[in-house]
Amino acid sequence: MRWALAVLLWALPLCAEKTHELCAPCHAQQVADSQTHPHFQKGISCDACHGASVKHRSSTGASAPDKVASSDEVPALCGACHAAEKKEYAASKHGVLVLARAKVKAANCTSCHGVHSLRAAQQTEAQCQRCHAALPAACKAAPASKAAAVSCMNCHARHTLRAKSG
Repeated sequence: MRWALAVLLWALPLCAEKTHELCAPCHAQQVADSQTHPHFQKGISCDACHGASVKHRSSTGASAPDKVASSDEVPALCGACHAAEKKEYAASKHGVLVLARAKVKAANCTSCHGVHSLRAAQQTEAQCQRCHAALPAACKAAPASKAAAVSCMNCHARHTLRAKSG
């Protein structure tokens, strides 16, 4: 199943390069945002995440797209191509909660990276602070280098959020 999704995501640029043009009349902002994403530069279009959505495109708004990934489905969708990151994430506190469909809200891939466009580092930090507003004193301390900014990633490894060693 995973390999089929990976093959599909790889093949989509070959057969559906202009899918975004079909979506743009109603979803101009999302299409404009997605065109700045590295996935778009690699030919991955709207249908990679939303399916062909033919019924949606031909309706007047009364039909949902074929697919809108729920928060617990996002790691599998992204992980089809980003397997190493998926493995790290699945072992993280956030990943355990999301994949177990816990009632406690936790971050998935799109929480940090954005949905249609990549989040800048400052936007990602702001996203962390939505749930982790009360930062420990160590997080507020000046970084070792004056050139470096205070960042969650100064101490926490990406995807696992474990404290970095050494």
